[in-house]
Amino acid sequence: MSFRWSRRRFIQSMGMTVPAVALPVLWSSPLLAAGAPAPRLLVFFSPNGTIYPHWGPTGTGTTYTIAAGSILEPLLPFKAKLNILQGVSYLSEETPAPATNSDPVNPGNRHMKGSGHLLTGVPLLPGTQSGGGGATSGYAGGISVDQYIAQKIGGQTKFPSIEAGVGMKDGGVRQHLAYAGSNQPLPTESDPFKVFQQIFGNATASQAGPAPAQQQALAQRLAESKSILDYAAQDLATLMARLPGDEKVRLDRHLQSIREIETQLVPTALTGSGCSMPTLGPTIDPLATANFPAAGKLQMDIFIAAFACGLTRIGTLQWGGSTSEQQFTWLGINTGHHTMSHVGDSDLGNMAQLVKINNWYAQQFAYLLGKLDAIQEGTGTLLDNSVVAWTNELSKGNTHSSHNIPWVLAGSAGGYFRTGRLIQYTPEQPHNNLLVSFMNAMGLTNETTFGERAVCTGPLTGLI
Repeated sequence: MSFRWSRRRFIQSMGMTVPAVALPVLWSSPLLAAGAPAPRLLVFFSPNGTIYPHWGPTGTGTTYTIAAGSILEPLLPFKAKLNILQGVSYLSEETPAPATNSDPVNPGNRHMKGSGHLLTGVPLLPGTQSGGGGATSGYAGGISVDQYIAQKIGGQTKFPSIEAGVGMKDGGVRQHLAYAGSNQPLPTESDPFKVFQQIFGNATASQAGPAPAQQQALAQRLAESKSILDYAAQDLATLMARLPGDEKVRLDRHLQSIREIETQLVPTALTGSGCSMPTLGPTIDPLATANFPAAGKLQMDIFIAAFACGLTRIGTLQWGGSTSEQQFTWLGINTGHHTMSHVGDSDLGNMAQLVKINNWYAQQFAYLLGKLDAIQEGTGTLLDNSVVAWTNELSKGNTHSSHNIPWVLAGSAGGYFRTGRLIQYTPEQPHNNLLVSFMNAMGLTNETTFGERAVCTGPLTGLI
């Protein structure tokens, strides 16, 4: 004969009760979140540089103009909610100045560095990953800003962050933006059906929020879901005290992974203004060339719902890795994007196709902004309470330039950023400063530096 006991019953059999400390967890839980809207951060990445003569707006400040037929034309409806930045560069790639593509002090080529530096602002580690042109490197040598923020505030939501991709077919440093720490890239999931299952697999909808009876049921479920680690806290503390430093780190990471798995198993009640579970439709092959647009739309819909339902506040959406050879067959383009990005400017036909590709990415960005802006939240919209940052690992593909990176920021993070402007920086500014501004906008107002301290001088001026 066998018995199946719940954690609660096992604990009660030991003469204990479920601690009342579980109750405060209920009131800080995303299941019952209330009050002023919290800011969100989503990084929207597209690869291989842009075509600046057809990208950059004209004018300055609030009087800037987005030209008809330009790459950014799809963003015209959101002009008042944008900050378009010029003169922000990956100066962290130049510290120290690289001698060669395989320099062990500052390794990697521009595509590798652009991806690795984008959210970490630190040099890549030496390694054996090949990036073309004789370049080799490892992964980034520090935590990324999204994960730094997630470590500080991620406990306020069920998922500290979400890392999703579109058409990510290869591994390596060029395929990762998010890092938990030095040499710790986080996986990017390109299958929206897997992302959906992870985020919404055990969710139940409740648009108006939980009633008192539901609150009691949720409290019970949260108590039942109390981490088994909490009941072993004293034993674990004793064990930690006896372990050497490196073993303590390994055990701590193992325990953190257990907590993350347990968190994802807690039943989720979907609440909040505009909160609804996305509809995915029939299963598709997310890596098929022709499904690139559909897979991307599904990933965006998942992010919109996760933000609206308070399941996370932080995410990265990566449309192909740097050097992506995505073919845009639905645009009549059958050559790989990376290959096209290397062609000289004198090939006007190729340049026109690159403009079409980047304009298509702008259309996807506009779709995302439109959906966020349609959800009322507090006195504004979900877009108003977010900052959605569209960027690239390069400024120009055929020169592999890391200067004047295209950055479009949408939303004000709940009024933190002043929007509706083209902001031009002369002299150029390190993108590390922008990463500091992201931290400040997300509530970490005391942070003044991030990444490579030799180039970071504080938050980016002119944004607030």
